[in-house]
Amino acid sequence: MYPRMAPPAHARSSCLLTPLEKTNEAYALARSPAETASSQPSWQYGTDYISVMPTNLYGPNDNYHPTHSHVLPALIRRFHEAKEPANPVVNAG
Repeated sequence: MYPRMAPPAHARSSCLLTPLEKTNEAYALARSPAETASSQPSWQYGTDYISVMPTNLYGPNDNYHPTHSHVLPALIRRFHEAKEPANPVVNAG
């Protein structure tokens, strides 16, 4: 949704202004309606809805490192570790 060469702090106003990055085109097109669906009620009813999209899913080759992993794999690891008898608490990181 953001221009390929956009600065790291992406402004929402820069979305879809340039041709989409080919490697992320399907994701950008899928995300656009969700962004619109959450912003319209916010504008119309004065609420503050947002759309949450975990952009990195987990899988066999993902990174489950305790401190350097993506959010979903980190949560999976922490919940799994909390099931162990020696560690019955979810570590907040």
